[in-house]
Amino acid sequence: MFARSTITILTLVAFVSPVSIGHAQTHSRPPSWVFEAELVSDGPASPDTTRKSEFSTLVQQDDTLALPPEPNGASPPKRLPSTRTQPSTQTQPPTTNPAAVNSLAPTSSLNVDTDAVRSYFQHPQQTLGLPADYQPWWQGIATIPLHLSENTVQVDGDTLILEALRHSFRIAALREDVTIANTGITRAAAEFDPTSFVESKFVRTSVPTGSTLDAGSGVPRLREEDFRVNGGLRRKTQAGGQFEVGQRFGLLDSNSQFFTPQQQGNSRLTLSFNQPLMKGSGTAINRSLIVLANLDTNISQQQTTVGIQNHLLAIQEAMWNLYYQRVSMLLRIRHLQQASSIHKWLVERRGLDSMLSQIKRAESAIASRSAELSRAATSIRNAEDQLRMLVNSPLLTSDRTIEIIPIVPPSHDLLPVRMEDAIVTALQSRNEIVELGYELDSARVRLNIARNELLPALDLVLETYMSGLRGRYDVSGSWLDQFSRGEPSYAAGLNFEVPVGRRAACADVRRRQAQIRQLSSRLNETIAKLETEVASAVREVDTSYRELTARYMAMQSSAQYVDLVSNRWRELPGEGYSANAMLDDLLDAQDRLLNEEVALANAQVDYVLSTIRMKRATGTLLEIQTSTDRQPDAPEPF
Repeated sequence: MFARSTITILTLVAFVSPVSIGHAQTHSRPPSWVFEAELVSDGPASPDTTRKSEFSTLVQQDDTLALPPEPNGASPPKRLPSTRTQPSTQTQPPTTNPAAVNSLAPTSSLNVDTDAVRSYFQHPQQTLGLPADYQPWWQGIATIPLHLSENTVQVDGDTLILEALRHSFRIAALREDVTIANTGITRAAAEFDPTSFVESKFVRTSVPTGSTLDAGSGVPRLREEDFRVNGGLRRKTQAGGQFEVGQRFGLLDSNSQFFTPQQQGNSRLTLSFNQPLMKGSGTAINRSLIVLANLDTNISQQQTTVGIQNHLLAIQEAMWNLYYQRVSMLLRIRHLQQASSIHKWLVERRGLDSMLSQIKRAESAIASRSAELSRAATSIRNAEDQLRMLVNSPLLTSDRTIEIIPIVPPSHDLLPVRMEDAIVTALQSRNEIVELGYELDSARVRLNIARNELLPALDLVLETYMSGLRGRYDVSGSWLDQFSRGEPSYAAGLNFEVPVGRRAACADVRRRQAQIRQLSSRLNETIAKLETEVASAVREVDTSYRELTARYMAMQSSAQYVDLVSNRWRELPGEGYSANAMLDDLLDAQDRLLNEEVALANAQVDYVLSTIRMKRATGTLLEIQTSTDRQPDAPEPF
């Protein structure tokens, strides 16, 4: 295998001897126009790396050198006029012009100053764009079945998004975060729900008497049996008050001579109300837990939306990666076919002008390109599995061998975006900004709670009850008597309490104030990060489109160069080392064309993904409205 070579033209020598095309002959001198070149190896050094070589290019007497036509029916490039010298009867030895060599050598010694940089930024290159009717040759093939499997399924971006929203395990897990957070609203509102209670207790007392006043004369021990049951309802009001209604029933008996009537049945109906007047009072303070739960749910919704958008972005990237891998395989198939065609042509001309070294060089290229094709087929399967894992749709997972076909090719249309509009849209739509807004609201609510804790505890206590009593364990009669014969008893008072110094409450207030300042700084940081992210995304759209245009032009030039070198090699195969050098030049040109076509396909995908990432950066990739089953507010106290 010969080292890859770069040809630097030095001199041009003319001969007038004719050339016969298509016949294997041995000439004493090179026919027609001869370019004397020096081969400079780019690979490992070899004995034949640096030496002179001559190759021939047939040029008609009155014609010009024409490049191959543009693909897809585009207008052909301008014809390059041939350079001729006057015929000479003497063969002049090749001469080397140092000035010409220096003019052709790379100008690595040039320096870039600040004026050049300023000029570049003040006069940026104009984005020309691709032809309106341009379609790569692989576009129509990449979106149809390649017969990689017996079964196929066609997908596009919208279909995959809908299927992922229905079946993706990741999205299902993210949605549960909202459901979990939503339960906090119910728990907070349940604080104002009524609570029923039942309490029962049996007490038997047996104590010695120390006075006749304890149980009467002649009674050494006081014995009592007391059984009571108390039940009712308790409820906290949204203003902070505690309301309780309870009914008590009891059975009491004693051996005391003063106990009358014997075997008593008693009952008592009690109403009590405790209302904070300072600390813990007011609807705003007592509903703070519900407000915080709602804010936590909103925060969870924003986080879920961010997670879903990131997952959908990953799905889009996986789909376009699959498209790119399919295009890459098509390009490598054609690349292999080109090498096979060269090999077949050389074998057919084995007895004429092809050499064994050329055949072996072609066989080496076939083997190398076959290996690349095998890797490309594996990459398609890996890309399909990645897309299948992200979407989890039964359409894709029911048959693991099914061929997934993206049916929508990438768009080449330039998406105009103004930087200022994109930043404003991001500040209005990005979930991270909304999430921090909810966190700030939550911190303010907690600060209000902490400030309320600074107040002293002053409670108003009210209580009233009615009771009834009968003998012989007549509980039902005593219950009737508490309404018919009894009269209400009542009590009222105030409870006051305040910690000395209130250090814990003051520390809590300072803590909440510091959290608000921290969140404000985080909000400013997030805004700055979003502006940077959006600006980078907008610039990436423009840059990727410029790169797409440049890749298109590079691919067109490479394709024209391949046609030129291929025609020259087939018409003038050359002899000896020059024949191998021309074959290497052709194979290298095909490799460069493959690289440019792969780069163009990659630029197509990068441009489409840049527009998708720009929508993600501005928060407009997908707007999700998560429904929340909120519990109704607790009713007003009865």
